[in-house]
Amino acid sequence: AKSLAAAGLCAWVINIVTYYRVYCDVEPKRLALSQANAELSAAQEKLGQIKAKIKELDDNLAELTASFEKATADKLKCQQEAESTQRTISLANRLVGGLASENVRWAESVENFKIMASKLPGDVLLIT
Repeated sequence: AKSLAAAGLCAWVINIVTYYRVYCDVEPKRLALSQANAELSAAQEKLGQIKAKIKELDDNLAELTASFEKATADKLKCQQEAESTQRTISLANRLVGGLASENVRWAESVENFKIMASKLPGDVLLIT
């Protein structure tokens, strides 16, 4: 006759063997999953660092672009001021050139006024 104790022991051994086979099949997959998760974590960390670096570079690019645009605007303003100043200098030179010829006439007028001033007391006496 069959022994119930031996049947229980046989079922336990069969289950242990089945567990061992499943374990041998699943354990490499667990290790691979663990390794893949570690690689994923490392890759995500590296991706985070790269994204941070990209953000830093984008911010730097925006800052440099703004600085470049300001410098370009300043350059344009300086060029316009230089052109305006050049026009003013040109007009001033024309004015000075025009007034230089008047210098001779003014000098003659000054001499005439000096002569007239020296004769003024006599002219006043003659009129009164």
